[in-house]
Amino acid sequence: MLNKKPIIMDVDTGVDDTLALLLVAASDKLDLKAITTVFGNCSLETTTKNTLKICELFGLDVPVAAGSYRPVIDPPIDYSVAPMVDIHGRDGLGNVGDRLPEPTKQAVNMPAVDLMAKAIKECDEKVTIVATAPLTNIAAFLMAYPDLHEKVECIALMGGAAFGGNMGFSVEANIGHDPDAAKIVFMSDVPKYMFSLDATMACFITDDERQAIADNGGETGKFLQACMQQYSDIYKALGGLPGAVLHDSLPVAWLLDESVVEFAHCHVDVELKGVKTRGCTVCDLKGYTGKPANTYVSMKADREKLINMHIEAAKKFK
Repeated sequence: MLNKKPIIMDVDTGVDDTLALLLVAASDKLDLKAITTVFGNCSLETTTKNTLKICELFGLDVPVAAGSYRPVIDPPIDYSVAPMVDIHGRDGLGNVGDRLPEPTKQAVNMPAVDLMAKAIKECDEKVTIVATAPLTNIAAFLMAYPDLHEKVECIALMGGAAFGGNMGFSVEANIGHDPDAAKIVFMSDVPKYMFSLDATMACFITDDERQAIADNGGETGKFLQACMQQYSDIYKALGGLPGAVLHDSLPVAWLLDESVVEFAHCHVDVELKGVKTRGCTVCDLKGYTGKPANTYVSMKADREKLINMHIEAAKKFK
């Protein structure tokens, strides 16, 4: 297919990043140039290994580079006590990652930001960066390569919230894990689309829908069903939802079908000084500050379309 959209994925591969990569792998509309990894759902070592495993599972033959292992300023995450260990499993893949073979390829021997720059320089078109993790790598890239900002179509990031949070009452986890990096990204001159909890929390997948992925996706589908089991159980128990929430799939789904998401265009800033609100994305939806809009913030998502995309994607691997 002509006119594929060139993208780079920046991930902390846990369960929902895996489902996002499923959509990328199955699509004929996207041209994946590179994948970069960062700490977040798991340590950098684990997210990189998971990413290499998932690339081989989905047949994604692209360079993978490891990035930041810790936030810009805050202390590194202690993964022995971090809550995401329970959500994504000790291995980041719902405790079933050992069902996949060890990756045969290794990460390339260059920093993530340099791989991003290389991929963008070598592409004739503007490149979209899809970020489904803390924004540490993205901030580092923006600071290291200001001359490449104009070659970035947009940053489509999963993170933040206009209302509420999941790391605290007002803080979303990807932003909360590195608020300083997020501040750099939101204040940048690159167009930004923020796929926030306001929309992603509606993107749950039920047991029957997970079964449909298993039924339609062969061994790959069965692995994905198992990968989501613990993730789903925790959302049911703690969130009162019918199943796991596929946060990270939403920006990819939007690239495939813009009708999946509704946005508000507003000024977004990141709170850095609040004792209980450090990492809060302050979305000026009413224009109180008078500051110009700098971000499109997702307010609503079409869950049924999103889930059907996953089921259709799974069929490519049967």
